[in-house]
Amino acid sequence: MTRWWRRRAAGDGQGAGARPPRPRQEQEGRQEHRERTDGQPPPGTDAQEPAGGSGTARRLVGGHLTITEVTEGRPEQEIARVELSAEQIHTMRARSAIDTLGPEHPDALTAMRELAEVLGSIPGRGEEAVELYQHVVRTQWTTLGDRHEDTLRTSVELADLLHTTGQLRLSETAWRDTFRAQAETLGRDHPDALRSATGLAAVLEDLGRAAEAEPLLRDVLERRARQLGRDHPDVLSATNAHAASLLKCGRHEEAERALRALVPQLEARYGRDHEGTIAARSNLGAVLVRLDRHAEAEDHIRAVVRSMEATVGPHHESTFTARNNLAAVLHAQERYEDAVPILRAILSGYVALHGDDHPTTVVTRDNLANVLIDVGRHEEAAELLDRCVRDYQRIYGPGHPRLRDAEEKLAWLRSP
Repeated sequence: MTRWWRRRAAGDGQGAGARPPRPRQEQEGRQEHRERTDGQPPPGTDAQEPAGGSGTARRLVGGHLTITEVTEGRPEQEIARVELSAEQIHTMRARSAIDTLGPEHPDALTAMRELAEVLGSIPGRGEEAVELYQHVVRTQWTTLGDRHEDTLRTSVELADLLHTTGQLRLSETAWRDTFRAQAETLGRDHPDALRSATGLAAVLEDLGRAAEAEPLLRDVLERRARQLGRDHPDVLSATNAHAASLLKCGRHEEAERALRALVPQLEARYGRDHEGTIAARSNLGAVLVRLDRHAEAEDHIRAVVRSMEATVGPHHESTFTARNNLAAVLHAQERYEDAVPILRAILSGYVALHGDDHPTTVVTRDNLANVLIDVGRHEEAAELLDRCVRDYQRIYGPGHPRLRDAEEKLAWLRSP
């Protein structure tokens, strides 16, 4: 039995019967985000995939409690109304289910899973959500079995959250186990198995292993096209994801052919500002950068930035990605002074969104260091790269290409 659902090593005191973590407001003395880069020395133009991936479409919301006065012979009268957040609502539901049904009852586990989903959507609460998801899936493995539909659903959400919180190697293992179980119980063509294959590929890409991700995404595309036809929305999304993977594998001409055909399809179907159109056009811009067609690439990427700012706002992660891509094409044109302020703003945005230590923040810091080297600000670049080296060691372990590249640049900057 694999242990990806355990955040700490065996023997850490969190056995199968452990109580779920308490909500943070009850804990004392405790203080406390897909778009990916390609790991090249210049700031990488990120390959984007459409939103939706492997996560759920539900949005868990709050509500209110109403206090009423009931007097015989009179209409019921509202005295007060207390607004409650989604976290408060789902905390109460989870506690009630545990007290009424017991901590191992399927309905109690569902209530805890929904609380974990809420916590995972709150900035800074990802670790708490991971712990609660791990408790739920550990109990489901014991009581329902590792192939039960409820266990697999929780496993998918945990694997996705591990990815979001930057625990990439645990996420990879979680996605592999979940994908294998779904393929064996539901079949490789089942939508759930295909979504898990896409989730696994996304983590492999973030780990710098695009060559392993590409066959998975090609298989997903072929199966979906066979089932649904080439014009189905899921097939269009899978086409873009596979083209992004080709880009990351360095197969630029193949990626360009796929995207040249895809972008007009998406524009005709959804319009220029739809998230799917934006993602594909961003990938086309990234391909054109790799093919040294910089002026055309800049036109595409500036259009993407405008669309993102208009649709999701200036502080959304996808907008940061679009701006990073703009910085990349400016860097490729040796317009370094134009790229530096863009990357500084992106780095500040990612720190606010994910924190200092998230993989996306770390790669953005690396990108900024690269441009600072080109403008001659070597001391600041060395400070940034020193931190990147420590973070890459933590995230990827020894020998990873991003770590080696950062170490080499840092050694060069500090050489006499």
